Amino acid sequence: MSSNESNATQEISKCLGCKAHGNLGRRYECIVCGESVTYCGDCYDGGKNVPNDKHKYYHPMKAIYNQDFFELYFLGEEMVNGEAPQSYKCAFCDELGFTAEELQLHVLEKHSGHSDAPQLLDILEQMKEQQKATEIRCQEKSRGGLSYEVILAEPAPNVAVPKRPVTPGKNVSAEEIEQKLKAAEERRISLEARKMAEISIKLAKVEEATRKKDEITNEFITQTKEQLESKMENHVEKREAIISDMKEKLKIHAQEIEKTRETLEQQKANEQKAIEEKLKTAQALRDENIKKMLNRLKEHNTIKIAEIKTQNNQLENQKLEEKARIIENKLYTAEQNREKELLKKIEKAQQLERRAEVVRQNKAQTQDMDGQQQSPIASSG
Repeated sequence: MSSNESNATQEISKCLGCKAHGNLGRRYECIVCGESVTYCGDCYDGGKNVPNDKHKYYHPMKAIYNQDFFELYFLGEEMVNGEAPQSYKCAFCDELGFTAEELQLHVLEKHSGHSDAPQLLDILEQMKEQQKATEIRCQEKSRGGLSYEVILAEPAPNVAVPKRPVTPGKNVSAEEIEQKLKAAEERRISLEARKMAEISIKLAKVEEATRKKDEITNEFITQTKEQLESKMENHVEKREAIISDMKEKLKIHAQEIEKTRETLEQQKANEQKAIEEKLKTAQALRDENIKKMLNRLKEHNTIKIAEIKTQNNQLENQKLEEKARIIENKLYTAEQNREKELLKKIEKAQQLERRAEVVRQNKAQTQDMDGQQQSPIASSG
């Protein structure tokens, strides 16, 4: 079988998720549905693996690479049974990184109660049987080329082999039959011996592989332990060195802090002293200013009092003058009023005098008239 026929070099395909076809480079093909359900690597990574009536969501998808992609993804790694290494995802919990057998055990242990678990287990069992039925051995003969040797499975022991029909017209003697049976028995014994030898060889290979695996595992454990111990020692040394360095740095930092504290205390004391001196100077200046202000106030008060007294005297004088003027005005007005009253009284007295004169005159006239009247009367008597 040539390399172009292997699953690592097949190129003619069509993606269901996009219009890509031909050389997809890296593609994923359903193990159950075959080439009818194929997705390119980008569509499969993008979650376009859509189930339908035939293609179920739990169907395992096999990764297939061409030669360029195989070298890109598996540089330096050999094919397993002529195929690229496969890694399956659990359809029930989306956990990654299973081989077919590991996925079967995982489903049995954690998802045996799922409704679709039996169908997936049947598919995995068929994959297992198919893998046992055909063994493909691959060996790199030259750079850039691979050769394959296909070994079919051994025939089932219970399958009946069809017998050749006896040639008609030929007489077979009992000796010939006995010889043929004897030869058949010898062939059967030889075949069984060969099978037992092959089984022994396979068992020896399995034991040798197990022994090598154990040796490799033990060696890996030993090397890993030594590496871990070495790393731990280096880590402890580095840790101690870091701790020592940190302690030294902290010590230096503490000394710097102490120096800074002393410097700050000295600065604080100097500033306190300077502040006290400034306060004393300010107190002296304040006392002097207060004295000056008091003196100024005294002088100001003396001058002000004199001015106020002068102003008061002037005001008193003005008030007295005003009062005198008012009194004079009042006296003048009273004098005028008195004179007017006197004139009025004089006029009234003159009027009364005139009235009295008139009355006297009238009275005198009246008396004269009465005297004249009495004298004739007397003379007649």
